[in-house]
Amino acid sequence: MLVLCALPLLFGLAACKKGKDTETAAVVAPTRPPDPSGTMSLQGYYSLVGSVGSFQVCITGQQWRVSQEGDIGALEQAYRESNVGPGSGLLVDVEVGIDVRPSPDGPGTETMLIVARFLGSSPGKVCPGD
Repeated sequence: MLVLCALPLLFGLAACKKGKDTETAAVVAPTRPPDPSGTMSLQGYYSLVGSVGSFQVCITGQQWRVSQEGDIGALEQAYRESNVGPGSGLLVDVEVGIDVRPSPDGPGTETMLIVARFLGSSPGKVCPGD
């Protein structure tokens, strides 16, 4: 090992370097938000007002803001093609993750729904039990 570490020194390279620099090199801020840690399938109402999407879960009624990443394009396209009025809900099935993202409204963070995969929509239908 000593020979291998000494060789790069002959050429002015800093190989076999250990310590604080190599530990902090791995902690670099990502250029995009990380993927959510896990996904789940949900059914609920997606609505869009301007560029702000929200999702209300059928089972719990819980409301989430939807992040502008992942398969959001397919979800928004289905919403627009369904011809529901602005702010009205469209029943959709999605595979999602929930994660903290920078708040689009200003400084700070917000817990958001990240659409990993748009599974389908049911225009004119309601949540089971509604």
